[in-house]
Amino acid sequence: MQSAIAKDQEDLAAAIEQVQRETEQQAEQLRREGAAQKAAAAASLEEARNKWQEHVAKVKSQLQERKGELDVKRAELKADDAEGCASFAIDFAGSAILEAEYAELEAVRARTEAEALASR
Repeated sequence: MQSAIAKDQEDLAAAIEQVQRETEQQAEQLRREGAAQKAAAAASLEEARNKWQEHVAKVKSQLQERKGELDVKRAELKADDAEGCASFAIDFAGSAILEAEYAELEAVRARTEAEALASR
């Protein structure tokens, strides 16, 4: 009887160790994925910021050059540029919202996995 209990305890200890190893591996994988996603998002956001700043600088420069011009053709071109700028800003904001939703879903997934691991 004692040897059966000892065997069961050894099996239980081995199972616990296996689950701990798997949990640590999953946690490490999640950390790596999170770090990679964070780096990619940061690089993407930095690139978008740079493009946005270049675009804004270009538009401001163009507006300064054209300041004071009254002809209809140039006014229409300025309006087109402004509409393009507005469209880009809307797209940029939409992209930021999608990134935020993605981050939120990743957080929910991570929390769910953490709770599942904690309940084992």
